[in-house]
Amino acid sequence: MKYGFFFLASLLIACTSSPEKKAEAAVAEYVSNRLVDPHYYRPGPFETKPYTRQDSVAYLAGIAQLNADSTTAKPGTAPKVAQGGAQIGTFVRHAYQEHTKAGDIRRDSGEFVVYPSGEVVQLIPSYRLGPR
Repeated sequence: MKYGFFFLASLLIACTSSPEKKAEAAVAEYVSNRLVDPHYYRPGPFETKPYTRQDSVAYLAGIAQLNADSTTAKPGTAPKVAQGGAQIGTFVRHAYQEHTKAGDIRRDSGEFVVYPSGEVVQLIPSYRLGPR
């Protein structure tokens, strides 16, 4: 019985320390620290997936196209990258609420990349990178 408890406890610890759970915790901390009062942060759903070199290049191509003059910009595609499928981080889409002292509820969401070092980078939402 004693060993069953330790096995269950170690299993729970192993499950909660997955890269996805660590990324979710890092994003939750990042978001709550940027609110007026972190106490009023209410996390919503998280959506995670691997973030690869190819995803990074595609994001940069979208930023470049967004910054280009719309009259001279040609729709481009992201170039293929050697070892583009190698995971370099975890992409996290997160919706959350901020409950204020006045009773207001503000809803927001964001897209983030969490690197293995724990660094959190907020991305421009993908819907803004598309054609206008």
